[in-house]
Amino acid sequence: LYGMIESALLWYNLYTEVLHKEGFVINPYDKCVANKMVDNKQCTIAWYVDDNILSHVEPTVVDGVINKIEEYFPGLVVERGKKLNFLGMEIEFIKEGKLKLGLVQYLTGMIEDLEEALLPYGEDLDREYPHPAAKWLFTVKPDTTDLNEVKADIYQKFVAKLIWVMKRGRQDVEPTVSFLCTEVKGPDKDDWHKFKCLMCWIKATKDEVRIIGADDLLNMIVMIDSAHAVHGDMRGHTGGIISYGTGIIDQKSSKQKMNTRSSTETEHVGTSEYLTKPVYFELFMGAQGYKPHTILAKDNESEIRMLVNGKASCTSNSKHVAIKYFWCTDRIKNGNISVQHCPTEKMVADYMSKPLQGKIFHTFRNVIMGWTHISTLFAYFNLTEERVGNNGNSAVKPKEPKLTYAEAVRIKDTVRTQNELIAKRNDPLDH
Repeated sequence: LYGMIESALLWYNLYTEVLHKEGFVINPYDKCVANKMVDNKQCTIAWYVDDNILSHVEPTVVDGVINKIEEYFPGLVVERGKKLNFLGMEIEFIKEGKLKLGLVQYLTGMIEDLEEALLPYGEDLDREYPHPAAKWLFTVKPDTTDLNEVKADIYQKFVAKLIWVMKRGRQDVEPTVSFLCTEVKGPDKDDWHKFKCLMCWIKATKDEVRIIGADDLLNMIVMIDSAHAVHGDMRGHTGGIISYGTGIIDQKSSKQKMNTRSSTETEHVGTSEYLTKPVYFELFMGAQGYKPHTILAKDNESEIRMLVNGKASCTSNSKHVAIKYFWCTDRIKNGNISVQHCPTEKMVADYMSKPLQGKIFHTFRNVIMGWTHISTLFAYFNLTEERVGNNGNSAVKPKEPKLTYAEAVRIKDTVRTQNELIAKRNDPLDH
């Protein structure tokens, strides 16, 4: 009965009925998240089937909710504290607004299973690689021999596991896993080599965990970047990330579904593909009681003009772009999104659009894993600060806008020039 669709629906209806009786309200944009105001503070409960995670600032309120649910469903197994294990994810709250999220146990078991499967072939995962993938990751060799049936099954099984890994605790492997997924129907020996390269790298880094944190819940940074014609069929690759300051809460790395004529068009298609996610997050957060301002960072100035002005900024090279891709312009004009330019060398989403190498790989990875704050690369600034009250009215007045990105860059460049002049003046070799 456990795996039947009917039983899952019956359980969901029963559980939500209980939550409604206890005064919880379901978030309309995520049917497995419910909220209740207790002592003027929000109590939130989220669940996946029968695994729940519950939060409130007062431990006594948590006690009360657990006791109430226990009355309906006796025999609950409860885990509390700063360190929790939820759906295989090791969660540790390290300070206010920040947490660690790791998959050390899961990855350890996964590596052990793979090494056991490789024993009959005399292969192991002990080779060292500096990156999860080489720069020719997207290159497909047409004359490579297909894998035998047993190895193909191993490849498919562990790539499926990696999909879960990249979405939970190891966002830094998504570009590689994204490509490996495109080859699961008929993997060849070249795909096997790329798969083993990734697994060797994961084995060496299995103890590394991501950090997620929010400066506030009112400014959501979105970065979208696309690489033009990087696949064998000349299609582009879309990369995108969403952050609240420390680490990322969502990301995308996927091959585009159509061919494009220029890098600007590739960027525009990529924005259209990923911007739906930030729009969803904005709606979800609104139902949670917050109204975030979305800062969309792009590195292509031609596309920025298309995003802001729509068809009015299309030249002869982009007049053919379909109207459906200009829904982004409508959202920017009528929504809560502002577009800012970000230099390519600071575009974190570039990590998701291609297999980066060397220093830039480590720089962007540090931001993605939350080890470095995103402001070290992208100088975003609070444009508004608004908390939605219970009646839907603003509880906090908007703040005055701070420096624009262009003004901050100009000040930073001026300071750098002054420092260089001082260093040169103090250098004895210059006399």
